[in-house]
Amino acid sequence: MTLILIIAGLKAPFIQVDADISQFFHEEDADYAFYENLKSEFSSQENIILLSVKSPDSVFNINYLKSIEQITDSLKNINNVKKVNSLLNLSFPVKSMLGIIGVNYLRFENSEKLSFNKKKIFNDELPKNFINADGNTLFLWIEFEENLDAKQSDILISDINNLRTEFNDLETFLWGREVIDVSFKNILIKEILTFSFWIFIFLCLSLIFIFKKPIALLFPVLLVLIVIILFLGGMVLFGKSISTMSNLFPTIILIVAVSDVIHLCIKYDTEFKKGLSSKEATVNTLKEIGWTTLITSFTTAVGFLVLYLSPMQAMRNFGVESAILVLLTFLLTLVFLPIFFIGLKTGNLFTIGKPFNRLSEKIFILLDRLFKYRNSIIILFALLLLVSSYGITLIDTNSSHYSINKKTDLYKSYEFFENNFGGSRTFELILSSQSDQALNEPELLKTVYTIHNFLKANPNLNFVKSPVNYYQTIHQAYYPGTFMEKPLPSDKKTVKKYEKELSQFLTKDYLRNKEKSRFKFTAQMPDYGRHKIEAINKSILDEVNKIIQDKPITARLSGIDLLIDISQKKSIQNTFIGLFIAILVVSLTLGLVFKNMALAVLAVFLNLIPLMITAGIMGFLGIDLRAEISLIFTVGFVIAVDDTIHLLSKFQWERRKGNSVEESIRIAVLECGKAILATSIILIGGFFILMSSGSLEIFILGLLVGIIVLITLAVDLILAPVIVKKWFRKFL
Repeated sequence: MTLILIIAGLKAPFIQVDADISQFFHEEDADYAFYENLKSEFSSQENIILLSVKSPDSVFNINYLKSIEQITDSLKNINNVKKVNSLLNLSFPVKSMLGIIGVNYLRFENSEKLSFNKKKIFNDELPKNFINADGNTLFLWIEFEENLDAKQSDILISDINNLRTEFNDLETFLWGREVIDVSFKNILIKEILTFSFWIFIFLCLSLIFIFKKPIALLFPVLLVLIVIILFLGGMVLFGKSISTMSNLFPTIILIVAVSDVIHLCIKYDTEFKKGLSSKEATVNTLKEIGWTTLITSFTTAVGFLVLYLSPMQAMRNFGVESAILVLLTFLLTLVFLPIFFIGLKTGNLFTIGKPFNRLSEKIFILLDRLFKYRNSIIILFALLLLVSSYGITLIDTNSSHYSINKKTDLYKSYEFFENNFGGSRTFELILSSQSDQALNEPELLKTVYTIHNFLKANPNLNFVKSPVNYYQTIHQAYYPGTFMEKPLPSDKKTVKKYEKELSQFLTKDYLRNKEKSRFKFTAQMPDYGRHKIEAINKSILDEVNKIIQDKPITARLSGIDLLIDISQKKSIQNTFIGLFIAILVVSLTLGLVFKNMALAVLAVFLNLIPLMITAGIMGFLGIDLRAEISLIFTVGFVIAVDDTIHLLSKFQWERRKGNSVEESIRIAVLECGKAILATSIILIGGFFILMSSGSLEIFILGLLVGIIVLITLAVDLILAPVIVKKWFRKFL
């Protein structure tokens, strides 16, 4: 074991984090297959980064443009940057005696004089991707090498950010898929380290508060460290990287390791105080709650494994990795804790400390008073469920596309591009020819032109681009005077000539495939929220199909942003299917373990109450239900049910000894109550630590699961005894 731990420890520092956005796509979806197929036909725009540089007044300021020129030159010197396009090197075609030539929109006559046609810059379609409508910001399109590895991507983004600091007199913003991926990955790595540190500190303080002797924290802390080392080292050995949701792992390890250890340690101390030897106390502890610990670990692992039903690879990875952590922690606890118990020279190592004892005594005194008002307790929880039921109807799934912490530089960039670049989302529409005709043939090109104009007129779309722009630009060069009257070529010969001209200007074609059988329309769209976006997309597609009518063309939406929306929707649906499966598996498992379906039904019912109340809180607080946040229901259920299983197992154990229902539930609350209180304190603190996350999803998940644990504590210690005595007596 020591050798394995050493090997894992040497490997663990080399763990990689996979922040690829494709983890959040539904890989088996037809839209994803279509998107992947398009990537082989069109030049990819995924290796593009946008750098916006804001001017204090106008971009048509020679000093500002000199700074842009310096930034551009510096960007070109960064490793893996292939090209930088901006308004400075943007040209428009003009017919000359030598044919079509390119003329720059901006020209430096000398170091102090600038030549430009402001009206043309703002009226032409081409410059709209390089300057905002207010004329105070330029957008630099940075093209970098494709298929960079994680280290190269990190260095690239870091070098660009370092360059931004060199020009700190100018306000700059960075956006693009690579920027988002690297930023989230850096936040993730930072948070894993931060959470691990604070959870470690909190765990130590909690254990010192719970147990009399500080040395009692030795085994739990060692267990957590060993599990982390073995898990990370094992991932590296098997060539696996951790997913973007791995900042939850420290808390998950805390859930299983500390929960099991506390239940076992407190039970061991109880047995030892009866005058038993270390070995006898250990045997009794394992006999009474060792099996229960196995069941709780199994149900927790099942709860995480059902996340494998999610269409998102990130969620599936998280579910499997978490289940492995749960089982690994249980095995290590079961193997080494008994050895630790038996090897103790001081038997009272896990004696409860005075501070925790005083807290427990006050709570049990309060419980005795509350139990006198059984009907009031039931009415109170019934009212909470009733109010929560209404709150559930208020839950909104109209989440925004990006969930970014407002304190980060990434959020500032998101907000800037949302307001100055026509929106942070990208709209994509694909037209495909269903015949031998190419889409650039005059008859079909008219339809394409009509669709282009329809999209341009749509108030929800900005900066619409399509192959129509290509033909219009060349057509305008040939016929500048009559261009507005006849904006497109009308015969095959002219189209063929224009294609020849375009081949000289277009080094990469992002909007057409080689055969011209597919055209892509792209536009920027504000982040309205998933429901409104879905309605807008449907409306646009319906209108486009009306324009197409019976022509041999099909229209289909595509793009990364659409795929994320689809995955979000399906993941939420599958998460609740997974929750249902988890409830079913837990019910059947407990039915077999307890050999009493009444106890199994009671355990499940009790743990649905915290979920319903928390869902109601979500609705009242206006928290959007995102795929990542929907995790709280599955994770919350399997966490909440653990302590309930311990409580009801102890109750059944006492019943088998011949005690009455009242006496059995009283002993169960007194003996298990302390362990349940101790684990709840640690779990609530552990999840609340997640509220310091830079990710809104993790913040909300930490808050809501912490609330679930708190409500579960009240349900286990207050409601469960009342229900057992009042309604379940005859079944138990």
